Amino acid sequence: MAASFQVRIEDIIGATVSLGSDSGTDNEQAIQDALQDTANDILGKISPDLLLPFAVASSSVTGNPIASSIETVRVLSVERNSENDLIGDFISCVFIDSGLTNKVQVPESIYFATEQAPRWTFHNKNLYVYPAPDSNNAARYLSVATPTIEHGATSVTAFPDELEHALVLGASAILKQRTITFYNEDEDAEIVALHRAQWAELEQKYKDALAPYIATSE
Repeated sequence: MAASFQVRIEDIIGATVSLGSDSGTDNEQAIQDALQDTANDILGKISPDLLLPFAVASSSVTGNPIASSIETVRVLSVERNSENDLIGDFISCVFIDSGLTNKVQVPESIYFATEQAPRWTFHNKNLYVYPAPDSNNAARYLSVATPTIEHGATSVTAFPDELEHALVLGASAILKQRTITFYNEDEDAEIVALHRAQWAELEQKYKDALAPYIATSE
């Protein structure tokens, strides 16, 4: 049987009692938080192709924003209907920075949004499509939610298997960094230096494990 995430992390950084709490519950929560933060980081950086098997399509929406408060999901793609009905062809929207939304209605701008060249963006954690969807031209999106990870779990659902080791390394680095905060740098200089060196090594191992899967800009 596979070891739990807590066991795998403790194999790397030692017993998590060093997290600075006498409470096992607090330590378990720290591990879960580290796993969750690392999962968020991984899902935000890796190629969308790795996430497609876990993606969920939204229903068609006929107004902006097409989604609200979506801070725990990664949007993989957005489409807008270009026909005069809700079952017509959908066209992929191109992402633009929210600071450029004032350009989507300017015909001379390269960011001008049209039926054949729609745009999408985030603003205040909401997802907007331009031209704005309406009753004749719906929009939809494909997304992957950040999985909930328990410290005692042995695997993660809706998460690439090949990145579980990177997940463990990233969480270990976070927890090692947290360990440093429980020492007095003046009184425990050598110990702090040792932990910092271990943290730097873990951080590099995490980056190296993640590097082959990071999305590249075209």
